[in-house]
Amino acid sequence: MKAAYRVTLRSIGTFDSVNVILVNYLLLPLVSLIMFLLIAFGASQDYSRILVGSVITTGISTGIGIVVASTVYDQNINLLDDIFSIRPTFKNYWLVKFVIAAVVLSLETILLGVIGLIVLNKVNIIPRLFLALPFEIFISVLLAYFCAVWGMKKENPYWLSNIVTGSLIILAGMIIPVSEYPTWLKFFAELLPISNLIDWIEANSFFNQDMLILLIKILVWYLVCLLSTKIFFSRRQER
Repeated sequence: MKAAYRVTLRSIGTFDSVNVILVNYLLLPLVSLIMFLLIAFGASQDYSRILVGSVITTGISTGIGIVVASTVYDQNINLLDDIFSIRPTFKNYWLVKFVIAAVVLSLETILLGVIGLIVLNKVNIIPRLFLALPFEIFISVLLAYFCAVWGMKKENPYWLSNIVTGSLIILAGMIIPVSEYPTWLKFFAELLPISNLIDWIEANSFFNQDMLILLIKILVWYLVCLLSTKIFFSRRQER
């Protein structure tokens, strides 16, 4: 099992060296956070929602990037053909990628979130940010799996992951509530559970409507991923 983790880590370009890891997952996010805090500092507006949304979407994007990058590497070395024929168990192939993504996005979320909330004097939100980590992980790995599967054997395997990660900030409803979006944009935003997760983090109660909607959407995305797997592999078998 340790060998599987070593191989997977080597397959991710941003894990080539300690310096590359620090730049991509620590330095660049911290620079973005500092720029945000400089804008928010001294302002009368409450920027906590924007901060929480930025931290959450950054973590989710990180998880998606790790899983998809590892899958693309497998495609480049023609390992996917073996996967199609052998059909390894979830534990032996996907779980390793998901665990690595979960660890990295958790550390990134905690670091950026705690620093930002302390500076904004919103320490009371920190416990809920920690409680939100399992949901953030589930959302990230589900979207990552969806993007990875539909990117397999494509000329540009990153096509869907680029679209998803590039639109997360808009669809999360950080600055303007999703309810105030135009109808067409609201439709796409409601497909994702991210805005519900942000609403839940900011809420005062644990079990509420946002929690229910969040769980339902995560379940729906799980079923979508299962369906995507069946469709993709059935098409491969027909070829």
